[in-house]
Amino acid sequence: MSKAKRVTVTLDPQVAVWAEQAADRQQRSLSSVINSALRTALVHDSLAKLVVDDDAELAAAYADLDHTRAAESDDRGPRGAA
Repeated sequence: MSKAKRVTVTLDPQVAVWAEQAADRQQRSLSSVINSALRTALVHDSLAKLVVDDDAELAAAYADLDHTRAAESDDRGPRGAA
């Protein structure tokens, strides 16, 4: 892991209270809670900006459906078998 970088952050007073309460509940340091929250927000933001390929999504959905139907067919065994 890369070397940590020290930064100074000024939090809104209410946000600071929430962060401190979260740290207390989780028995973690305030720094750990803020790092985790920031990491989560940045990942969420990155994922939200991903372009969705509708054609690829549709093809994947049909492939999943085909696999499900094939598995169901295999589970039933040959037709007419008792």
